[in-house]
Amino acid sequence: MKKLLLFTACVAFLSVSLQAQLSTIENYDQVLRLSTRPQAGDGALQFVIPIIDLSSSDSSNAGLYKGNSLFRSDFLTYKYYLSDQNVLRMGLRYTIANARTEGTAVDSTALNPISPDLGEVQTDLKRLISRDFAIAGGLEKHFSNSNIFDVYAGAEALIGLGKNKRINQEEYFNGDKFFETRTTNTRILGFGLVTGFNVFVAELPISIGLEYGLTGKWMFGGKTKVEQEVTVGSTSNSGEWYEQETDAFGDQDLNLNGDPQQYSDLSRRTFNLNTNHNVRLNIHIYFSTRNKAQITTR
Repeated sequence: MKKLLLFTACVAFLSVSLQAQLSTIENYDQVLRLSTRPQAGDGALQFVIPIIDLSSSDSSNAGLYKGNSLFRSDFLTYKYYLSDQNVLRMGLRYTIANARTEGTAVDSTALNPISPDLGEVQTDLKRLISRDFAIAGGLEKHFSNSNIFDVYAGAEALIGLGKNKRINQEEYFNGDKFFETRTTNTRILGFGLVTGFNVFVAELPISIGLEYGLTGKWMFGGKTKVEQEVTVGSTSNSGEWYEQETDAFGDQDLNLNGDPQQYSDLSRRTFNLNTNHNVRLNIHIYFSTRNKAQITTR
């Protein structure tokens, strides 16, 4: 009972104290801007939370790129304001992966007996060379000068080049050899028509927006060129051909033995056009590229 009375007394005291403080607060006259809209000469870092991302190498996808979600191999995306209403958009991705292993087996010893008849490897070389380059660029037209809500439409294009090369060279103690090189090249061309909006956040140089649209994408290549040289005893054979893991329809391309089908000549390409294969929630962080004197004279 005493604790309850003490708690009630404390609440009553705080209520009276807060009421007295609130009654003595004076109004502060200040007009606060609701946002900070970018102008000509400003730039933006663009980060993306993908709502729909159908931009992989799958031949059924028409999306161009996801954007920068801070994951590896994401596009680095930027914007630059050519004027208050015309904006240049840019994206870039460039990845390199190299690996190499090369070894020579020790000679036959009591501790490491080698039997040439069993086809043991004497020298072994393996290399991987992988490149992936893509660049995107476009223009946006912004229709409103509102300091809060910004609607725009735009167009962009994408060019992508990829290469994957694997080298395997094995020489055996019995004189046999197996040399193989597998090379896969890909090319991507795409275009997009986009529309979207941004909402500027308070006085911060930040906006949050949504973007969607129509995209089309051509994919060329994707076939693998195989070059092989094999020596068994006194007989040597060499040859080259093309193969593919899956055809342009996404089906496995195997012969009756379950091995990849071999072609003397192979051409493949796909094209897809669709709406909303890239739907992005965009976060922009703006910055100025103008010097202080240029900002003052505006």
